[in-house]
Amino acid sequence: MNVLLSASRLRELLGELSFDGPAYRELSDRIRLLILDGRLSHGTRLPSERELCIALGLSRTTVSRVYAELRDSGFLESRRGSGSVIRVPYVASSTSALIAHDTGETSVSLTYAASAAPAGIGRAFSAAMHGLPALLTTTGYLPDGLPVLRERIAAHYAARGLPTTAEQIIVTSGAMGALSLIARTLLTRGDRVIVESPGYPHAFDALSSVGARLSALPVGETPWAVQPLRAILRSGPHRAAYLIPDFHNPTGALMTDAERESIAGLLRRAHVTPVIDETMSGVNLDGVPMPLPFAAYDNRAVTVGSAAKTFWGGLRIGWIRAPRELVMPLIQARMSSDLGSAAFEQLVVAEILASPDEIIADALKSLRRQRAHLRAAIARELPDFELSVSPGGMSLWVTLPRRISTALVAEAARHELILTPGPRFFAHHRAAGERHLRLPYTHTTDMLDEAVSRLAAAYEQKSAHSRPHRVSGAIDLIA
Repeated sequence: MNVLLSASRLRELLGELSFDGPAYRELSDRIRLLILDGRLSHGTRLPSERELCIALGLSRTTVSRVYAELRDSGFLESRRGSGSVIRVPYVASSTSALIAHDTGETSVSLTYAASAAPAGIGRAFSAAMHGLPALLTTTGYLPDGLPVLRERIAAHYAARGLPTTAEQIIVTSGAMGALSLIARTLLTRGDRVIVESPGYPHAFDALSSVGARLSALPVGETPWAVQPLRAILRSGPHRAAYLIPDFHNPTGALMTDAERESIAGLLRRAHVTPVIDETMSGVNLDGVPMPLPFAAYDNRAVTVGSAAKTFWGGLRIGWIRAPRELVMPLIQARMSSDLGSAAFEQLVVAEILASPDEIIADALKSLRRQRAHLRAAIARELPDFELSVSPGGMSLWVTLPRRISTALVAEAARHELILTPGPRFFAHHRAAGERHLRLPYTHTTDMLDEAVSRLAAAYEQKSAHSRPHRVSGAIDLIA
């Protein structure tokens, strides 16, 4: 059954509307953007034209034109008696297979925080080839992971002050594979899960896909305000809490040892399982002293790690560090859908972890240079934007002068700059996201200059209420 979206909820999602040009064009652009960035999902039934007319205070002719535009561009299907249902078209592109509508070769995308492979990765691939003959004598099915890789991941945790054995490690297909497996193992439909808001949108999706109900921690001075957390825990039982304590995505905040100890104690007393995302923990750009891993304060914690941010996303290798009693349930749950991650890529990551310092240093050097370059470009061309700069992570969290994130992203797309609107990072109360943008600094400095130039042009036009034009597309790759 298709989920019906109310006219009032659609009005809220549309954000600030200027209607300085043809109203039907701005509305169709905004709805198309909501579909492409994931805030409106495939199969959602839109309100009737009459209901939307009333909610927006517009004529029936205007709203009919909006729905006609969406149908013509393949985003809407209308049938008599069934209403108008969202459809997400798929058009392959040379830029990325995840582009829902072709943006052309001249577009610039700042939707993902991921870098090209640093120097030294190639040598790890070459070294892994020497171990391949022995690997080929096995079946290659590794539901828990390659033994040498599990041992090196365990040693990595021990070096950070968290004693860990190889038997506690399960290698997965990326961090999202790890999180999806944890969700399927720990959660049942209706379970309540605490999440940060803002937080990582694809994590929200993974948790919601198994029927979990999300309780959003509101933003205070940090993403982990203790008093609101206490209030949420008092509101009723929760099964888990998904947290990103190390260079939080998207804000870049770093949870202190004191906060970890306090939050771990609250969750433990409420019998809430911490699910800890450490995928950014290695991206320590300023070399600040790192707190102990969260699991050092709560041995019930289930930790997610990944090679994607520190090394290279194309390796598609992640892992889970789990309490011993949870390892076998996780492996059993995995066997129903996945018999293991690619063996050769596991060999490559094992080679990297044998001597990672040079590769990490090269990656961090590039990111530091790109972060400084993006900060300077924004200060120069967009002085109204307030930047939150973290000692680590891969993006800047921007506060806009007013609630225009969705409108600005729609305008930027007309300049062939693809961004993710701030509300996409909020589990609930998404209107708060209209004051924010996440801007990754993982591109080359030339590309960052071009991106800021296009963003400045879009902001100028939006501020001047220029006539809007049609949005060509967007990407829902938010890494």
